[in-house]
Amino acid sequence: METTEITAFALGTPNVGYLNQLYGAFRALSELLGTSQKKEKMFLLPKGISDVSDLKDTVSFSKYADYDSFKADVYGMLDVYFQSCDVVPRVFITAYDQTENERDGKNIDAICRVIKEYYQDKKLGDVFTTVLTSRLHKYKYVDLINIPKHLLTFTSRIRLLQDSRLRKKSLITIGTINNFSRQVIQEKNKDFLEVLKTSKADESLNEIVKKLEHFVNTPKKAVVCLGGRVEGPEIVFNISYAKKLCADAEKLVHNGYAVAFVNGPRTPNDVTDFLYERVKNNPNILFHNCKKIAEDDEDRMPKRWRIYSGPHEEDFKNMQKIGNIYPAILGFKNTLVVHTMDSYASCETANAAVPTAISSKGIHVDPDVRYDCHNLVQLLCPKYAIDWDEFVHITSHMKIEPKALNPQVLSSPLRVFAEAVVNRINARR
Repeated sequence: METTEITAFALGTPNVGYLNQLYGAFRALSELLGTSQKKEKMFLLPKGISDVSDLKDTVSFSKYADYDSFKADVYGMLDVYFQSCDVVPRVFITAYDQTENERDGKNIDAICRVIKEYYQDKKLGDVFTTVLTSRLHKYKYVDLINIPKHLLTFTSRIRLLQDSRLRKKSLITIGTINNFSRQVIQEKNKDFLEVLKTSKADESLNEIVKKLEHFVNTPKKAVVCLGGRVEGPEIVFNISYAKKLCADAEKLVHNGYAVAFVNGPRTPNDVTDFLYERVKNNPNILFHNCKKIAEDDEDRMPKRWRIYSGPHEEDFKNMQKIGNIYPAILGFKNTLVVHTMDSYASCETANAAVPTAISSKGIHVDPDVRYDCHNLVQLLCPKYAIDWDEFVHITSHMKIEPKALNPQVLSSPLRVFAEAVVNRINARR
């Protein structure tokens, strides 16, 4: 195996948001170095899993009884990974899980420790470890900590000022590393229109196609991207909030808009059911399921709440023939995208120059535990995004359209991240 080329690999994750961050990091390094990365060699996966899309659970140190058993499993994963490697990756990337704040600092350090020990044991040379979108932790085995500005508290800022070593290995960015761009949106939009065209021949899709065509042909559009709950009680994303969002959507419809709701892995199943049923017979509002759908009884267990199970499984399986319509539907002119405040996806669309709104009223996000969500709203509004309730209000009274918002584009941190990684690796040589 050759070791001169700088390539990277990452710990696989079933979380779509974190996966998007990892793809963004791969893209940043590839564009800076002028290299390409084979998709099948991007991710470190558990035994028996051949593709990251098949992952249902994360590999985390906190799920193991002790470090040795965790290390043994990861060593087994690495043995399989390196069996087909022709180039030794110089960079290992992982993404911080904001829903596991109390444990994920230790989880990140543990996986990076195992990676470094494996490289040392197998005499593979140096490996540079980095974590994306992390809170400030005093990691021992992480070489570069990417900390978006909204994840810093007053206390953590003081810690950075006082600890030069920690400051030296930290990279502060505005916004998150992501794999989102205007080009990606337009490419997916083109593919979506082709799928919509060919789907007309499928009678089982008649109602879905009819709604989507109405959405496409309506001059003013809004896309509501739903976040959702987490493991703990710090975010309350319930039917009451869903009713509020529906009422907002109906106000926009009254002013000539078509509205699309798209859910995500964290959207509770009862909220998914409510919204799907509520808008099913409304020609101006559509709901498109983007959650994975249960395949067996284990997927229907409460611990698998990120997978959809419920009365509409068959409807959503049929809907899968269309595919995931997000972010393709952001490619139409005069379209506003709305993110709930618990989601970091507002950074992506603000990066991509898509008119962006953030919904923060009606959802409970504990400011002590998830201060990052509140910080992000303050960071983005009103310079890079507009408050959703304000937009609904002025639309009702002034007939304003998304194309008139002209928000400032949030600079992408991709190149800054890639340069930081490469410069630090070169400085070691």
